[in-house]
Amino acid sequence: MNLEKKSKRNNLTYKQKCRLSAREYERLRSGDIHWMSGDSRDILRDLYVQMTLFQIKPTTVVDYEREVFIYEYGNVRVTFDSNVKTSYRDTDFLNPELIMVDALDPDCVILEIKFDEFLPDIIKQLLSIIDTRKTAFSKYQLSRRYGLPRIFSLKKI
Repeated sequence: MNLEKKSKRNNLTYKQKCRLSAREYERLRSGDIHWMSGDSRDILRDLYVQMTLFQIKPTTVVDYEREVFIYEYGNVRVTFDSNVKTSYRDTDFLNPELIMVDALDPDCVILEIKFDEFLPDIIKQLLSIIDTRKTAFSKYQLSRRYGLPRIFSLKKI
C-alpha cells in the first residue's frame, strides 16, 4: 500500500507518496508511532510530527469506484467517481470483512477534471450541455460529515 500526502500551493495540488507495509500500517493505526520519527522516508517523519503535535490519527476508510480518461492535449485527466462508501469510524481497511456504508447517493457520480495547460474546447463544450456545477469536493469530508480535515491518505495498490 502507499501512504500519500497531498499539499496545495497557489491553487495547485502536489502529491508525495511512499510504500507502507501492512505491519507498519497496523502499528500506525494502533498508535505505535515512535518508530516513524527515525524512518528514512520524509513523509513518515512528517506524519509523525503531525500526529505528535496535533494528535491526528486514522479515522475512517473511504472507498469508491473510479473510471479514468486521459485527453493528451493539455494533459487533461477526467475521472468519474461513484459508489462512494465509508467505514465511518473503523480504520481496519485491510480487513476484507470491513463494513462499509453509502456516503453518497448511489445514483450520484462525481466528475473531476484536471488539466495542466488548458482545457480543450471540446471538453468545455461537453460540460456546457450537461447539468454541472464547479465546486471543491472531498470524498473524505463527505465520509466524515464533521471533524478535522486530513492531509494523509492510504491507498491499496
